[in-house]
Amino acid sequence: MKDKDLIICVCHSIEHQMVVLYQKNDIHPIVYLHIHLNKQTFWRRLVYGVKYIFGRQSKYGAFDEIILNPEDADKFKKIYSYLSNEKTL
Repeated sequence: MKDKDLIICVCHSIEHQMVVLYQKNDIHPIVYLHIHLNKQTFWRRLVYGVKYIFGRQSKYGAFDEIILNPEDADKFKKIYSYLSNEKTL
């Protein structure tokens, strides 16, 4: 994985970031998206973990947000081009 991109939220917080890594496979290209998860206090994580153990989850899931910057549009075009121009199964 030599090629990579970094996308940071409009708020410029490094806790709201996405790392894009590109890898060529013998059959098809692969793109890995590493998304930073937000930090919670110990007690919030403990409560969430106990609820998870007993099968209780929000129907909306657990997520944070990244506000995309228009200047990063070329990075998404690059992902699209990388995945669509290669041979696939």
